[in-house]
Amino acid sequence: MRAASAALVAVALALGACSTTPTANVLRFHQNQPMSRGTVYIRPANPQMASSLEFQQQANAVGAELRRQGFEPVSSPQAAQFTAVVDVQTTERIGPPRQSGVSIGIGGGFSTGNVGVGTSVNVPVGGQPSPSVATTTTLSVSLVQNPGNQAVWEGRASLDTQPGGQRGTPLTPVLATALFTDFPGPAGQTVQVPIR
Repeated sequence: MRAASAALVAVALALGACSTTPTANVLRFHQNQPMSRGTVYIRPANPQMASSLEFQQQANAVGAELRRQGFEPVSSPQAAQFTAVVDVQTTERIGPPRQSGVSIGIGGGFSTGNVGVGTSVNVPVGGQPSPSVATTTTLSVSLVQNPGNQAVWEGRASLDTQPGGQRGTPLTPVLATALFTDFPGPAGQTVQVPIR
């Protein structure tokens, strides 16, 4: 929980320091029908993570956003009208060349402290550049109606992180806020949601 809070604080500080607001890519699917609210049980896509601290952080972030949308998280699947299946994945890619010395960020991204959000090009100032690894973190949530096990809403939010920046579970609060902005959101359309 402390790591997630630190990520949010760092993102907020970075937003104040840059002129371009970073965005998450958000894609959602539903039937464009009025959606009822009710009790919801949150579980991981990977059952082996159910008792982990990592998943608890993810569930807390998703649960807070579901509560804002009128759902009531519960601890028992038998008492739930819906099940929210949560998954957080990270993928790595080779970023632009980077050196250990001073660099100037060019583009829409930013990096502050231990959190780098968005995309940017690092222009080395002196020295030899070396390959760097950037990361994309994706939060996926599927809302399934009980009984019947029918998915009524699915969505995913992705955020690029600069080399050396934050990744994975600590970014879940940021991604969950983006994912549930204007819930249920436009169906089948990727939108850019500003990080707040």
